[in-house]
Amino acid sequence: MFIGFIDLTSTAMLYRAGLIVELNPLMRPVLEQSTFLFGIVKGATLVVAWYVMQRYAQTNLPFVRRVCVIGSAAYLLIWTTWFIAGK
Repeated sequence: MFIGFIDLTSTAMLYRAGLIVELNPLMRPVLEQSTFLFGIVKGATLVVAWYVMQRYAQTNLPFVRRVCVIGSAAYLLIWTTWFIAGK
């Protein structure tokens, strides 16, 4: 969650300042429409993901922990790759 909210905040601020272009093809049209709308959509996806993981953790906590670690690593790898590619 923390990584997602850092990404949301930094993307919105840097885009609004004209310093970046959104490379995610799913979120680009949303961000081009409105940074506020982007924040709502991105925030909602993070909250839904948290809710689903929290519910499933009651059944299989080790799996959820593993998915969180792998997902966080993948998120950072993708974000870093897009950041470098966008320079």
